[in-house]
Amino acid sequence: MIGKALFLAGAVLVLAAVFGRAGLLAVNGERADAGLPALRTLAEAFPQYPAWIVPEGAVGYTVAAVLVLAGMVLVVEAEKAGSERRARGGKWW
Repeated sequence: MIGKALFLAGAVLVLAAVFGRAGLLAVNGERADAGLPALRTLAEAFPQYPAWIVPEGAVGYTVAAVLVLAGMVLVVEAEKAGSERRARGGKWW
């Protein structure tokens, strides 16, 4: 379950970054049409939302990727250990 939770957390962060980037591009497109300078971060574009959790730089994307990979590794290893234990006829406890 921990592996699935880590995978889900990383995947949610990646999706939040994709949708956040699309929203920022949309806002900047409207600002460019109005002759205003472009905004650089989601916090500037959407101050009413907690944008600090959305990855916007290399460090944030790295954290999200590590969460996804760690979750995948834990899930695969847990399934492998479970199948080996079932093959030996052992109990789960």
